[in-house]
Amino acid sequence: MENEKKKCSFKEHKDIDAISYCSDCKISICNKCKNYHQGLFENHHLYNIDNNKDIFINICKKINHFNKLEFYCKNHNQLCCVACISKIETKEFGQHKNCDICIIEDIKEEKKNKLKDNIKYLEDLSNNLDNSIKELKIVFNKINKNKEELKTKIQNIFTKIRTTLNEREDELLLEVDNKYNNIFCNEDIIKESEKLPNKIKLSIEKGKLINNEWNDNNKLSSIINDCINIEENIKIINLINDNIKKYKLNKDINIQFNIDDNYIKITKSLGQILDIFNIDSLILKNNEDINKFYNLISSQIKFNNIKLLYRSSRDGLKLNDLKNKINNKSKLIFLFLTGNTRIFGSFIKVKIDIKDGTYQKDENAFVFSLNNNKIYKILIPEKAIRFCEGDPILIGNTGNSNGFYFDSGTIYDNKLLNYPKIYDFQKNNELTENSNKFLELEIFEINFN
Repeated sequence: MENEKKKCSFKEHKDIDAISYCSDCKISICNKCKNYHQGLFENHHLYNIDNNKDIFINICKKINHFNKLEFYCKNHNQLCCVACISKIETKEFGQHKNCDICIIEDIKEEKKNKLKDNIKYLEDLSNNLDNSIKELKIVFNKINKNKEELKTKIQNIFTKIRTTLNEREDELLLEVDNKYNNIFCNEDIIKESEKLPNKIKLSIEKGKLINNEWNDNNKLSSIINDCINIEENIKIINLINDNIKKYKLNKDINIQFNIDDNYIKITKSLGQILDIFNIDSLILKNNEDINKFYNLISSQIKFNNIKLLYRSSRDGLKLNDLKNKINNKSKLIFLFLTGNTRIFGSFIKVKIDIKDGTYQKDENAFVFSLNNNKIYKILIPEKAIRFCEGDPILIGNTGNSNGFYFDSGTIYDNKLLNYPKIYDFQKNNELTENSNKFLELEIFEINFN
């Protein structure tokens, strides 16, 4: 009914498009039949047909309904006929019997107002769409460029790895050749040994010939020279014969190639793709900051995931605020931002146990300055971190002891009075270069490789 133009049901007009539908007779009517039908059946219900849209205007399109669309279902935002809201629900009827139903006149003004809003929305969307598409293309091209650069970087690294592996393979193969040739029997010795019987035979024949001519003084110099040659041949023969005896004893070859079986596992897990740009941070505001942060921290610890646990502007600055978010957590990054755009913080590996004024030991803790691009090791691990009401976070040792510390400052009325800083007591030097006005603290949990 929905996919083709309706024709008149009267046989003589079967090629003429229908313009109406009688829900009582269940027939389609052309313009020639309409007046006759209305004259004969003035109480029948006729509905217009829009052949351009291939639908019945104002008639329910559900199978076997053919009723006027008089009702509106608020649950499903659609028009219904009397069969749709039938109290008896079957396969074809009553699908909306339990819905919130009203007559369509009751929603006329609501839909009219909604239409105005929709037109305004679409006009605004249309006006901004060109710029949005242009911006999207720029973002796409940038992302695509980054993707291709990343793929090229991976290809270059693995090309270097393959080149290094091939070079190492060649080195080992050459080393095997050298060891076997120098220590064990080689092909040259086999070739020499194969010549040995003939060399001995020729020397014997030459010796007998010299012996028969020994009294011929006219050939004395030649005879003596031949004797010298035979003596030299015997040296060579003895050397070859000694090698034969020596290498015959090397029946058990004990040179082996050794490599840990883990090389397959290591190779399969070589490299990782890090989605560091999705870090949820208000302090690291751009890719440059994120890259700098990642490169600095990964120089000390390799990590593949970072998750925001706490943000001061969102969660509060009191000790209990911290406790609710980070207590019993480990492998944490503390990140501070001050008014003069100084970014610094610390890494704590141990599981946090917040007890007022109590220090925790951590031999892996360090503080860092993103602006200085430096890591500062805490030299007294026994005083790695402390939490208390007055100064909620203290990372590193205090007093005049050697080492670095990170001080959150003093809190009063949920505000920091003193400015957070990194300080080197040994040099009496503030490493954050006079940081001022605390803006934000974020604490992240990281996962190691």
